[in-house]
Amino acid sequence: MSETAKPKPSQARVLVVDDEADNRDVLALLLGAQGMSVKVAEDGESALEAVAEAPPDLIFLDVRMPPGIDGYEVCRRLKDDPRTVFIPVVILTALHGSPERIKGAAAGADEFLGKPFDAVELTTRARSLLHMKALHDELQAANTELEQRVAARTAQLQQAVRDLQALDRLKSEFIANVSHELRTPLLHAKGALALLAEGHLGELSADQAHSAQVAQTALSRLEDVVANVVDFNAVSGGALTLEKVTVAEVCGAVAGELAPLAAQRRMTVDLALPSDLPPVWADRPALQRIMRNLIDNALKFGLPGSAVQVRAEERPGCVCISVQDAGPGIAPDELARIFQPFYQVDGSATRRAGGLGMGLTLVKRLVEAHGAQVQVETEVGKGSRFSFELKTA
Repeated sequence: MSETAKPKPSQARVLVVDDEADNRDVLALLLGAQGMSVKVAEDGESALEAVAEAPPDLIFLDVRMPPGIDGYEVCRRLKDDPRTVFIPVVILTALHGSPERIKGAAAGADEFLGKPFDAVELTTRARSLLHMKALHDELQAANTELEQRVAARTAQLQQAVRDLQALDRLKSEFIANVSHELRTPLLHAKGALALLAEGHLGELSADQAHSAQVAQTALSRLEDVVANVVDFNAVSGGALTLEKVTVAEVCGAVAGELAPLAAQRRMTVDLALPSDLPPVWADRPALQRIMRNLIDNALKFGLPGSAVQVRAEERPGCVCISVQDAGPGIAPDELARIFQPFYQVDGSATRRAGGLGMGLTLVKRLVEAHGAQVQVETEVGKGSRFSFELKTA
């Protein structure tokens, strides 16, 4: 037990309420001899005033105090008030029997003492009640301190949330500004390079044509990285616009875009898309971004001379789309991390596959925004298969 919880009679404030002066004097003498600070009141009204002025630690209360309110009423009012409900009240009465005790209990009294009272019994009960009051006060103080600490911590967390929100807004604005500054010169460079590669600015030698093609591929990669950054920033904040989309049309278009990259890596993209596939509900740009990242990822990790298999099949109420490569596969300890932002299985500066490590994260977020999940089947040394389902329209 802590020192603050132990009863300290020398610090205890006791109020004695009795309409007879002799009784007040005797009680004050006995309790004062125990080191308690005693204050007296001669009727119910003055007792309530004394409690309001300086709440005591313990009250001895006579029940018969004509002509004003009696002790039962005083006790009832004290126990009905949240500010004084925990002050122990000892009822003093010369009336004996169960009816008086029942009446006192109904008023909320904590103890009863009959008149004439025994001095030892009086002081013993006083000490016991003061001990319980001290324990209550200590608990209340601890609760108050805890509430203050919780309130302070809550305020800190709320401020942290506001700071994060402000930082997120700043990040979004920064990405929007940077993407704008990057896209404009990229557009100019792409247009000029296309004119050059197509011979509109003069005939090119074989080496120059090859260099222009390499530059176009690199520029497309850079444009794709910028688009990934922008999409990665926007996908969590914007709602999708669902429409009827033909899977074969989207997959074919993306495969065509990535054909130069596949040729550069001596790979092919094989499409197995039944002509009778029903349309699906999807956000067309989002589905294009999903397929572009999945096929691009398969081309990155697939072995030269292998094929990337793009499949779609109708299932009850949905169409399952999959992309499979013949690459090295994913080790079990890496599988749970491949969808983390900026994570790459080979994170070294000399890795064969480039990129920022956002492609699969973006795929996961966009697929989940459609109400679906990305499934991964992989075997080390034999490749990986990524699939997801979209509801039929």
